[in-house]
Amino acid sequence: MKKIVLFLSVFLTSLIALGQQITGTVRDKNGKQLAGVTLRNTSTSNSTQTDDQGNFKISGKSGDILETSFIGYERARQPIPEAGKMTFTLVETLSILDEAVVIGYQSTSRKKATAAISSISGKDLENLPAASFDMLLQGRLAGVNVQNFSGAPGASPTLAVRGTSAVSLNYSNDDYYNVISNPLYVIDGVPQPTEQFVGPNTGTGTNYLAGLNPNDIESVDVLRDASAAAIYGSRAANGVIMITTKKGRNGDPRFMLTGYGGLTQRPELREVTLGRTEREQKMRILKNQLSSNDFRNLPFMLTDSLNPAFNGNTDWQDLFYQKGKIKSADLSVSGGSAISSYRFSGNYYDEAGIIKATGFKRYTGRLNLSSKAINERLTINPIVAYSYNKRARGSGSDVSPIALSAGSMPSSLFNLSDAKKTYLLGTYNSSLDNNESSNLNTNLNLIFNIAPGLTFTSQSAYIKDMANRAYNRPSALMSGAGNYSSAYSYENSQVRISNFLTYIKQFGKHSLNVLLGQEAEKNKMQNVSAWGSQGVSDQIQVVTGFLQNNIGANSDLQKWSQLSYLGRFSYDFDSKYLFSGAVRADGSSRFGENNKWGYFPSASVGWILTEEDFLKNNPIFTLLKIRGSYGLTGSLPKSNYLQYNLYNVNNGGYQGNSGATSYNGQVAITPNFNNGVAQKNLSWERNRQWNLGVDMELYKGRFTAMVDVFNKENYDGLFDVMLPVTSGYDYAKTNSVGIRNSGVDIQLSADMFPRSSTLSWRSNLNISYVKNQIMNLPNGGRDMVMDGDRFDKSHILSVGSPINAFYLYKTLGVFSTLDDIPVNPYTGERYRNSNGTFNPGDFYFEDIDGDYFVDVFNSGINPDKRAIGDPNFKWTGGWNNVFSYKDFSLTLFFTYGFGRDVLNLFESDQFSNSTSGDATSNFAYYSIRDLDKLNIWKQPGDKAEYAKYDIGTYRYYYTSAQTFFLENGSYMRFKNLIFSYNLPERISKKWSISKVRFFGIVDNVARWQKSKKLPDAEAVNPYGEYNGGGYPIPRKYTLGFELTF
Repeated sequence: MKKIVLFLSVFLTSLIALGQQITGTVRDKNGKQLAGVTLRNTSTSNSTQTDDQGNFKISGKSGDILETSFIGYERARQPIPEAGKMTFTLVETLSILDEAVVIGYQSTSRKKATAAISSISGKDLENLPAASFDMLLQGRLAGVNVQNFSGAPGASPTLAVRGTSAVSLNYSNDDYYNVISNPLYVIDGVPQPTEQFVGPNTGTGTNYLAGLNPNDIESVDVLRDASAAAIYGSRAANGVIMITTKKGRNGDPRFMLTGYGGLTQRPELREVTLGRTEREQKMRILKNQLSSNDFRNLPFMLTDSLNPAFNGNTDWQDLFYQKGKIKSADLSVSGGSAISSYRFSGNYYDEAGIIKATGFKRYTGRLNLSSKAINERLTINPIVAYSYNKRARGSGSDVSPIALSAGSMPSSLFNLSDAKKTYLLGTYNSSLDNNESSNLNTNLNLIFNIAPGLTFTSQSAYIKDMANRAYNRPSALMSGAGNYSSAYSYENSQVRISNFLTYIKQFGKHSLNVLLGQEAEKNKMQNVSAWGSQGVSDQIQVVTGFLQNNIGANSDLQKWSQLSYLGRFSYDFDSKYLFSGAVRADGSSRFGENNKWGYFPSASVGWILTEEDFLKNNPIFTLLKIRGSYGLTGSLPKSNYLQYNLYNVNNGGYQGNSGATSYNGQVAITPNFNNGVAQKNLSWERNRQWNLGVDMELYKGRFTAMVDVFNKENYDGLFDVMLPVTSGYDYAKTNSVGIRNSGVDIQLSADMFPRSSTLSWRSNLNISYVKNQIMNLPNGGRDMVMDGDRFDKSHILSVGSPINAFYLYKTLGVFSTLDDIPVNPYTGERYRNSNGTFNPGDFYFEDIDGDYFVDVFNSGINPDKRAIGDPNFKWTGGWNNVFSYKDFSLTLFFTYGFGRDVLNLFESDQFSNSTSGDATSNFAYYSIRDLDKLNIWKQPGDKAEYAKYDIGTYRYYYTSAQTFFLENGSYMRFKNLIFSYNLPERISKKWSISKVRFFGIVDNVARWQKSKKLPDAEAVNPYGEYNGGGYPIPRKYTLGFELTF
């Protein structure tokens, strides 16, 4: 009997030991409890997180090793004691090389990553006054170039990873989509529909990413090289941006309430010549250039200064601007236990723009859940997110939001009557322009631990986007011809299913990680639009009440699908030698039967030198790693039916519409020759890239550096080649373009003061250099002039030049006297142009072909123009500095862009619009520059900068297609000034609040730039053109609070 009792005692003791609950606390060196610290039992792989009080519970037995993991702190390991009660004291470290990074379907430590990855914590993006998080990435990530060229609330910035490769012959100042190389965005493992990233005047023009609350973001990782991005295959040619949202964690419910509000201020407006100064300058020029008879017949607005209608001092820019307001409120609740967790958040954001009738509102909700079942072998992670956006667009364009043309602003001498104000502001006050969009994003992730190290993951996702626009202009704004109404409705849905097997095994010094997966997705897009003109009443603001011949409509339905297989193999030996290889096969319905599938492999290696004996205990280097990679990525065409010949069904409107196609009174179906030839052999656009990098950490993370050198070549690029009329088609899509982007990415960080100091200064510097070059073009590489919306074509595609290079006459100066004008020695004629011979006071254009003739009317290939100037930045980056002292914090953040040229169309238009035509139609009624401040040619012998101001000549004098208007577009911006104060815990806890933080932010504090003529060198469209009509970038002042309880 005693033996039985002894046996049962030992057995029960063993069971108790195996099922023992270990409790403990995690603190920092100052004794402050740390919430959200991950603890893992290395013997059983069980894990948990600390609650808001820094406490944790985890199963284990005496002798097991617990390891902590928490960003910003060194890892700690302790054996479980007999008593089962533990205390961890973590030491702060600002090492960026020990962070966890997302690499596509998996995560790894940065120490063992062999790819080029830029990362940022969501904390760095919280509560910054911006409608979308992509705007906040500017200057914060190496290799990522973000330009917020428009200050319109809800508008999209331009974002490129390691340069752009988008090429098109067609461009418009009002739609820049053709020259943007958007990366792939992946939110919580789900690739987002790339079709949503469109130009500013497509549909509602709202930024798709504006529906994501920046305060919901846990981290952002950018996959810059092919070894990381190739796992996403045909969508990864332009890089991949991985967004991980915040999840729940162990502990009691934790509430966080954040709010801020403030004002937005317009920047300093362009200098305008006003009142008496304008009249005197105009009269002086007219007196010198008009006959006495013409001078006596000048319009009254110049001669009758006593007339109240013509003695104004009006700056027309003031008419359209206002003081903007901004406010945001955010509430989240999170909590959980060892087997389940939750986080719910809601956000309201409202920004009224600095231009009247512009603004953006956002309402979002997000629910992240996690639960374990089947003895904690199955993890269930559902995510549901919804956003609703409403946007006001002013005159309906982000690029030109002001009704008046910037280059033809009316004279300041006009006094604004109430009636005139009503008319000019009618676009804003009387028009209807409702833009609404919504997004439903659902994601169910199931993770099942089949056996130790072997995991099966199944993810299903459903995304639905909807957009509606209702637009109406009253008859007063339609020249009295009746009102105009239009309606637009858009819907896009995506269903995606992914399945993966992951095997992780460590044996001896060998570590193995294998991923095999399959994905399938289906997409459907449909839209309906209708419009009508010359309506019967301004009170009817929908598409009804129009005559049959004044109404039109169309609809569209498109579907496409993709099937993919992928795999990754990662191996390291003794934590020194690293290897990773990946491959993806994509099959897309967008391609013909001969090229359905594309294959995208990659490989990378790394060597951690600090694990070698000769550097292992080096007092300087904590980490030194070199790495290299090579791989292929791809890009899909935007069209879904390239393999088919398409048809137009009654193109133009309803039957009876004058624009409709009919035959014998019936609806006609005609071949769509405008859509090009069916392409069954079109191939995938591919991108090959190599990368060499080095990661360094010195003095236990006090100084870190990551440097990457890369070369990215886009080949078999898709391009529309125009066909002769005799072919019956407009164009054929071909694989005929090659683009190279090569450069360097540098990330540097440092603790400027010792960590033991009460005052800390953390500094981060990002530097990115990219050289862009066209390698191949169709038709034997012949130059092609881009077809813009101006007669003076100013862009060209040319082998050896950057994308969208300027195509300009080189301005050598201004002819001072007749003797300065070259004479053709063979004919005796003076240097001439299409309008006659050059005269003193004219701009001197370089005669490249040496024929003493400049053809200013030639809008195609011109022998006297050259590819000159680069609209793409060569250097971009940012510099962030965080100063902390006790409970106070001060952040100074700068962004910059160097090495870009800008074509100043605004200055050209100011001269050409007022110097063409007669004085009564243009010169008298439009505003002018302050000519007394300009060195303009007036008489022979003048050494002038500007050509003569001759109101009777054709505009070629001031054609925009010349280097005279080419500006240095480099700038540096003091982007953010942030001051915050944390209320001491001894005070906040009296109110049962665990944390109280107050903050103030100034956004767009100051700017320094090389050009003296551009109001803002960043507020320039992606073609590198400034036309004066864009939405200015405002300054924002906000005050806010953050409460945690």
